Amino acid sequence: GPLFTGLFSIIDNAELNENEYVMKCIMRALNVAKDDLMDVVQVVLEKLTSALARVAKNPKNPQYNHFLFESIAVLIRAVCTIDSAHTAAFEQFLFPPFQTVLQMEVVEFTPYVFQLLAQILEFRREGAGLGEAYTSLFAPLLTPTLWERKGNVPALTRLLTAYLSKGPNDLAPHLLGILGVFQKLVSSKANEQYAFDLLRGIATYMPQEAFMPRMKDILQILMMKLQQSKTPKYVNLITHFFALFVGKYGSQAYLDQLNQLQPGMGLMLLVQVWVPRLQAASPSRLEAKTQMVGLTKLLCETPALLADANGRQIWSQILACAVKIVCSSGSSLNSLSVLENDDDAEIGYDATFSVLHFATRPAKDPFAEVQDAGASLVQSVGRLCASHPGQITPMITQGLSPDPKLSAGFDGLCQKAGVQLS
Repeated sequence: GPLFTGLFSIIDNAELNENEYVMKCIMRALNVAKDDLMDVVQVVLEKLTSALARVAKNPKNPQYNHFLFESIAVLIRAVCTIDSAHTAAFEQFLFPPFQTVLQMEVVEFTPYVFQLLAQILEFRREGAGLGEAYTSLFAPLLTPTLWERKGNVPALTRLLTAYLSKGPNDLAPHLLGILGVFQKLVSSKANEQYAFDLLRGIATYMPQEAFMPRMKDILQILMMKLQQSKTPKYVNLITHFFALFVGKYGSQAYLDQLNQLQPGMGLMLLVQVWVPRLQAASPSRLEAKTQMVGLTKLLCETPALLADANGRQIWSQILACAVKIVCSSGSSLNSLSVLENDDDAEIGYDATFSVLHFATRPAKDPFAEVQDAGASLVQSVGRLCASHPGQITPMITQGLSPDPKLSAGFDGLCQKAGVQLS
């Protein structure tokens, strides 16, 4: 109590100008007070929103503004972590000042507002839908001018992904608008990663019947870009998406969709793009897990790969890539993200895009039901061996024998999971 009273008496004093050190102190104090905030949350929030209303008229001190928004983020995180039902109170309190910022087009503040809107929405209870305030805010978020401002793009992408995760059915009628944003982002090198964040959000959350009919158009856009600029970064992004798609909808859907564009394209991409990408370098963390889930389905649910010598060779290469991911020390297969210590984190304003440290959340695992991707791989291969006696083990040997480390790694996985290959 008294600490905040003292600090806010400085903030509230219009003559003392915007003191970034005091605001930083408020942010730190709120973060330390975490669990004891419930008693003061309303008062503190009132003080912060009135400070926001003042500076919105004429933003002068970027560091002060940054710590002001971080302080709001700390409050949201602390209170909603205790009980997600509190999101309603934050919406009620923060929507009016946020709408003012968006209507006044305070360019310095919009990226912060979008991050906090995403943070509150992500905390919203599963199954609670979007609610009225968020629903009415959605259509304006697709306005092209908003996406033209570089600083808005990362925050808006996160906000749209939060919308997809909480209200996929409500968003189905807006799919064309969302795909318009995707197409605009993917055409620029600087924004292509955000295009794929959106695309993975669509494939993860949206009802299949809503986006599958558009899949051919999406793949056409992706293939054109692949032909025009096959950079390592783009190849990583597109193969990450393929792995997610196969993991969610099966390898047959992947082959069918690509073969619609050109017969044989699905396998051709595997040979020319996907496998070489994984041979060059193993992905890490969530992408590593997503790749494992996708590759396991390709190996164990794709009769086309077992049909002829060419297919069997591709199968062996895919297996080697999957085992390499599990055995690679850098892949940190089961960890979601690098957890920073709040006290050591570099927190402050950045001219290109200011990430609100206290509004960040660990990435969401699209395959949370798969506890251990390595075990899942050898169990699935074990079942495949049992249903095709004598056929699969020579392909395993062909894929892994050139690299003793991979052979040993695979044997270790089988032992650990109690799988005996027939």
